[in-house]
Amino acid sequence: MPSAPAHSSAESAPKRSKLGPLALALLIQVGLLFLAVFVVVLVPEFKSDPEFVARKKIYLPQKELEHKVALAEFQNAASSPMQLERISTQALLPDSMPALPQMPKSDFNPIERNPAALQSDSLLGQSGVLGALQGLQTGSSSASLFGIEDAGQRILILFDNSSSVWNKASKAGVSTERFIRELSSLIDGLSANTQFAMVPFSRSVGSFRDYMIAGGIRNKRAAKAWITGKVRTQSLMTQLPHAADGVQGAFMVAFQMEPDVIFLVSDADFQRNIPKQGDVPWNELERTLRDLTREYGIEPRIHFIGFQVEPEAAGYMEKIIRRYKGKFRTL
Repeated sequence: MPSAPAHSSAESAPKRSKLGPLALALLIQVGLLFLAVFVVVLVPEFKSDPEFVARKKIYLPQKELEHKVALAEFQNAASSPMQLERISTQALLPDSMPALPQMPKSDFNPIERNPAALQSDSLLGQSGVLGALQGLQTGSSSASLFGIEDAGQRILILFDNSSSVWNKASKAGVSTERFIRELSSLIDGLSANTQFAMVPFSRSVGSFRDYMIAGGIRNKRAAKAWITGKVRTQSLMTQLPHAADGVQGAFMVAFQMEPDVIFLVSDADFQRNIPKQGDVPWNELERTLRDLTREYGIEPRIHFIGFQVEPEAAGYMEKIIRRYKGKFRTL
């Protein structure tokens, strides 16, 4: 039986283990990995950063250098221009002109005008038409109201016609008839080329006209009739825009007519409905005047005539009047 010994020899041979080579391979790979990390990451780089350095010497192109050298040689070789003396003359003409011959005297006037033409100009001036034909030229006139005098070309009367003002005016000895006479006298004293306007106010604001009119005879007659009939009327209206009423709205209307003199007649107890009902704060009144002055580019002289003004109101009002170079008077 020859097969039995072969089988027994195969069983008696020792088996080789596979774990040893595998562990050795893993160790070699881990070692190579650590070596690669050390070389790539941990080994410092000793290379320095690049530096950009420019040369200190700048060389001009050869053509430009040759041009500068040639220009310098030309300037050195060129001679300075020859100086010429100025030519002066004397006594070409006599020092004085000959005397004029004696001319016979004559009363001839080449621009003598017809007396009829002079009379027509006078009539046009009184009616105010001449001022319109001459480009609305205005002339200065003296004006006086309750003892305050001034002169101007565009005069505006701003008067408070509320009931409290009339009551205080009566107590101060100023009746309605005297008030009418004062206003009428001021208007009568204006020249034909002086323009005027009237703006009454209480809580509402009105106007005689919504524009300045010339002081012609017909306009004066209409103004005095309006004063007599409506000086105490409180329901007068105006078409001129105003964002507030009372004294603030009255000044807004007045400044749109661009006066150079304003006479303000009141008791300085200013009331309003818009923008807020009640007394008008003094700081708001001052701000309104400043805004109007900047908006219209004018700064009229403002005079104040007051009836039985309270001391505190008189102090504020006098400060405003001084600011606008006016006069202050209480009755």
